[in-house]
Amino acid sequence: MGTCLERYFCPNKPVCSTGRRSTFYFPGGGSYTGYWKCNQHQGWGVKKTAKRTAKYFSDKKKPDGQLVYEGHWVMNKRQGIGSMLRKRGAELQLIYAGLWFDDMKCGEGKQFYPDGCVYFGEWLRNRRHGLGIQWYADGGIYVGEWETGFRHGLGVLFYANGNRYEGHFARGYKNGEGVFYHMHTGQIQKGMWENDNAKTSLMQDEVLIRRNDKVTPYPITQNYLKYPNEIMRELFQRYKPFGDKPHRRFNDKVSLEFIHHRRQYASFEERIASPTMVDLYPDSGFVCTCDCAQIARGDTKVSQT
Repeated sequence: MGTCLERYFCPNKPVCSTGRRSTFYFPGGGSYTGYWKCNQHQGWGVKKTAKRTAKYFSDKKKPDGQLVYEGHWVMNKRQGIGSMLRKRGAELQLIYAGLWFDDMKCGEGKQFYPDGCVYFGEWLRNRRHGLGIQWYADGGIYVGEWETGFRHGLGVLFYANGNRYEGHFARGYKNGEGVFYHMHTGQIQKGMWENDNAKTSLMQDEVLIRRNDKVTPYPITQNYLKYPNEIMRELFQRYKPFGDKPHRRFNDKVSLEFIHHRRQYASFEERIASPTMVDLYPDSGFVCTCDCAQIARGDTKVSQT
C-alpha cells in the first residue's frame, strides 16, 4: 500500500524494489526468483535464461539448452556460493558448483566439461588458477599447479596406461626438470623437458616398479658412475636460466593465450621494407631492384630541383 501511495503522490520518482519476489519475467526471455535490493539482484536467487525452441537448435549440432544459476548475488552480479546448471528438456546437468566473485568463477569450485573431464580446485577470473586436480576422459589424472587455464608449475600427471610424470610444467606441457616413470618396463627417466620432449635425461632400471611379468627387451646396463648427481647437475646448468625467469602478470598471460589461439589464422613475418638507408635485413634473401644502395654510397648523383 505504501508503494502505491508513493507512486500516486510522486509519479516521476522511480520505484525502488527491495525484498523478495516470487518470479520476475524479463522482456527478452528468462526469469529471476529471489531477493532484490534497489531493483538489483541481492542475496539468494535463481535466474534462468530464455527457453530455446526447435527453430533455434536447427543449425546447431549440440544445443546449449537453458542455463540456470542458483546461488548468491551482489548488485546484479553472481558473487558467493552458487551453481550453474544446463537444462535440456527434462534433463538437468550440473556445469559448475563453487565460489563466484564479480560475476566470474573465482575461488574453489568444481567444473564438469562436455567431453567428460572434471576439474576441482582453485579458479581466478573464469580460469583454472592455483592448485587443482583434473580427471580426463581418457583415464588420465593431473594433480598440481595451474595458471590461466594451463598446467603450469609443479605437478604430477598420471597416464591411463599406468605411467607417471612428476616435475615441472609450463603452458600445459612438460617443461623443466622432471622424472618419468615407465611402469611397464620398470625404467625411470630423469632429465630436463621442453614442450613434452626430453632434452637431457638419464635412464635407469628399477625392477621393483615393473608391472609386466617378463623382462623388458631393451634393458639398461647398470650405472657405475661414481658421482651421477654432479654429472646431472652439470647437464642441467644450461636450462637453469629458463626456470629463473620472473612470472608474468595475469593479464599478460591471458593475452598470450589469445595470441597462441589465433596464431593459426595469421602469420607473423618480418617487414622487408625499411624507410632508412641502412640495410636492416642483410640476410633476408630478397634482391633490391632500386638504386637506394648506390645513393647511400654516393655512387649515383641525385639531381635536386
